[in-house]
Amino acid sequence: MSKLPRHSRTMSIGKTIKGLRLNKGWSQEELAHRVGTTTPSISRIETGKHGASDQLKQLIAQEFGLKVSELVALSEIDKLTSKTPEMSQSEEEEQTLLRYFRKMRMEKRELFKTIGRIFSER
Repeated sequence: MSKLPRHSRTMSIGKTIKGLRLNKGWSQEELAHRVGTTTPSISRIETGKHGASDQLKQLIAQEFGLKVSELVALSEIDKLTSKTPEMSQSEEEEQTLLRYFRKMRMEKRELFKTIGRIFSER
């Protein structure tokens, strides 16, 4: 069991769930519908105000093609790589783009960089 206070653990997994959800382009409402819960419930989980039940963690993990243990491991990695406890929306967007970039093959990375250069010049 983690030695972190319970609130830190729920916040960490909540931020991971939020990141996974945003990567899919889903709203909180979409994720809630997919796992059979309410939008406010997803919001409370993502902000760390409440933890998810084991059953709900299982359903959320499955929705992202993960096991619960993998979801927890991702939250630990996210916590270790996060610079600050709260990232701004801009920082979250940068992290999302970085994750996309890291998953790309080299030829797609070149295209991505070219498009980025074009957009940044305008």
